[in-house]
Amino acid sequence: MPEGYYLPYISAFDEPYWPYGFGQISKPPAGTIPKGSVVHLQRPPDKIGTHQSGYLYGVGRVIVKIGNFQPAPAEITNS
Repeated sequence: MPEGYYLPYISAFDEPYWPYGFGQISKPPAGTIPKGSVVHLQRPPDKIGTHQSGYLYGVGRVIVKIGNFQPAPAEITNS
């Protein structure tokens, strides 16, 4: 995972994603993140921006629409 993508968020619905890069949102989505899947974001979503860079395992860096993601529950470790 690239440095800086450390906040796990879960998709509340099937969400489209686009290839990472600026100015590429107008293209058709590259795929869909299934409901319940985890994407790692660089910062918590806010009400100002509509899209954000994220990291999706198996795909890499992507741009996602941030409105329908919720913080992932904390992982319990036995350490």
